[in-house]
Amino acid sequence: PARLGDIAVLVPSRISLPFLEDAFDRGGVAYRAEASSLVYQAAEVRDLLAAARAVADPSDALALVTALRSPLFGCGDDDLWTWKRARGAFNILAPVADELATHPVGAAVAYMRRLHNRSRWMTPSEVLGTLVADRRMLEVAATGPRARDAWRRLRFVVDQARAWSEVEHGGLRAYLAWAQRQGEETSRVAEAVLPETDTDAVRVMTVHAAKGLEFPIVILSGMSSAPRNASGVRVLWPPGGGYEVALSKSVQTGDFAAEAPVDEQMDSCERRRLLYVATTRARDHLVVSLHRAAGLRTETNAKLLADVGAGDAAGAVAFDGALRESDVADGARALAPPSFDEWLAQLESVRASTRVPSAVSASGLEGTEPVVVFQADPDESAGLAKGARDVELPPWSKGRYGTAVGRAVHGVLQIVDLATGDGLSDAVAAQCVAEGVVPYTDVVTSLVRSALDSDLVQRAASRPHWRESYVGTLESDGSVLEGFVDLIYREDDGSLIIVDYKTDVVPSEAIPARVAHYRPQLDAYTRTLSAAGAGDQLSAQLLFLHPEGATATTVERD
Repeated sequence: PARLGDIAVLVPSRISLPFLEDAFDRGGVAYRAEASSLVYQAAEVRDLLAAARAVADPSDALALVTALRSPLFGCGDDDLWTWKRARGAFNILAPVADELATHPVGAAVAYMRRLHNRSRWMTPSEVLGTLVADRRMLEVAATGPRARDAWRRLRFVVDQARAWSEVEHGGLRAYLAWAQRQGEETSRVAEAVLPETDTDAVRVMTVHAAKGLEFPIVILSGMSSAPRNASGVRVLWPPGGGYEVALSKSVQTGDFAAEAPVDEQMDSCERRRLLYVATTRARDHLVVSLHRAAGLRTETNAKLLADVGAGDAAGAVAFDGALRESDVADGARALAPPSFDEWLAQLESVRASTRVPSAVSASGLEGTEPVVVFQADPDESAGLAKGARDVELPPWSKGRYGTAVGRAVHGVLQIVDLATGDGLSDAVAAQCVAEGVVPYTDVVTSLVRSALDSDLVQRAASRPHWRESYVGTLESDGSVLEGFVDLIYREDDGSLIIVDYKTDVVPSEAIPARVAHYRPQLDAYTRTLSAAGAGDQLSAQLLFLHPEGATATTVERD
């Protein structure tokens, strides 16, 4: 029995792709495009490249408006109108008035301006990847009828941009010019795309991409389209040498009209050759449409086949292409539009739900930074006292180096042997290079040593334990509370102990305040583990690392 994956639809050009997509959607038929010249014409890819063009060229108002109206930014025509009425400019570098900062177009323009400023230090693939990630293109595609196909196309375009950068080493504008050529009908560069064999879907590709392949069932599309008439500047190369040029119908060299029929005859022969390639891709069944107007003089592909007797050939079977009600998928039938009030209520519901963050990090639940005050004189005014955490921290705990050193310490503790410390020096060296804190290699080593020498980590190392464990649970508002636990180990009584490393430099007197600061994060970890089936046999420990020794503190659950 035939499956969808046995069917290949061959198109002579990309012009017919949108009509095919609409027909497949109406019929509820799964499909995927398998040629780069088709991939670059897909809606999500066009939207992505339009946004990239707006970032690359702030003066390209057409690309900017195209990107704004796409699902990447979701601005409707009403938003564009109110933006223009408020004297907003369609240029990402133009200043935005304060009262327009929260306007949908204003927020989108501000985002593209930031990305434009960063793009000069980014490769084209990084710019595309940033757009895909920041604008949630993969998540938006997940709600569509062909999510996997859309994901594959986006991955393909980003991967091609990365490969292009490795060869050409060009900038974003040069890449976009190259990408535009990939969508043209004359493109011959890496046109085949690796198919996904784990989905049952109709395969759509150009005739050029199908060369050398065979399919059980082949359907030829675009049989009734008329051949394109040559236009624009044309250059012919006569057999006798030299060249003939036509800038327009009225401006051409003397012998161009005499040589043009030979060129047109060659184009006609090329069309017949491609038609032969297309018709010989079928292994079992070839489906073609011979529909043509009576008395048609234009040589469409349908007319070419009909003139040689294709309809009366041996084995030819007439096909009734009328779509029956039973052939239409339940979800593909047209539905009556809702009333305005119902539509508006649905729209407001969607807007309300999109205001809720899709995910909340447990580490983002930390409380307000406590002010640790030390007074040399009990009678001194608290307002004049200095907080030790603000003025007396060592240099490796201030500014960017503070977070970089902390990430390096956590990275080492993920891979080093907790019981013996084997591999410590290599792991520290690699993490310090990755975080750009090579001058603080000794500090990172001493902080990791303080963790490895602590009774808490040694106890975990001798028992079943898990490092850098992802935890997550669904909250009542529909968002996901998630995070990564530094260390979890199972005690002898079966309970689970959550260990979180901290590289804060605080005196012992300030530890209770820091515990209160981090308690929401640890409560989130225990709540997610309880929801996963760990029950109430859970406790949490904060391990404050210090070159002179680590301090473990139990965090009581609220």
